[in-house]
Amino acid sequence: MTRKILLLSALFAGLSVTMAATAQAPKDDESHLPLNEFMGHVLQRNAEQLWTWTAWLIDEKGEHSGRPVTEQQWEEAESDALTIQQLTYTLQHSTIRIDDPRWDRHLEGLRAAATASADAAEHKDYDALERAGEAINDQCIACHMTFAPELETPPPG
Repeated sequence: MTRKILLLSALFAGLSVTMAATAQAPKDDESHLPLNEFMGHVLQRNAEQLWTWTAWLIDEKGEHSGRPVTEQQWEEAESDALTIQQLTYTLQHSTIRIDDPRWDRHLEGLRAAATASADAAEHKDYDALERAGEAINDQCIACHMTFAPELETPPPG
């Protein structure tokens, strides 16, 4: 599964323009991180970590799979998926949430895909891990198309 990580970084920068108006002022005991920062630095970072397990990597040694092999790697893949799953609760119940029923539906879809990914990693099922990673990507794109379609505009070229 090939990921365009650099493209995602650039795309998330546009969230500030689109979603800044939807954030409420946080309480003292809540995060002051704006939605675009949360998505770009927290959710995206964890999704990239998870996608690495099913990506083909190219480095000085050539091309190789990121596929988990050791018990520790499978555990890390499960942790990455569970982190995304838990972040959906933060996005659903915080001051940075978008007050729109579609927001909750997108988060529920992302949560289901992240849960499937965690289950796949727990059972060391690489094919299911790969499918769940694609489902996470699909859920991200669907949410962008609803709330920030400019993030999914293909780059010129």
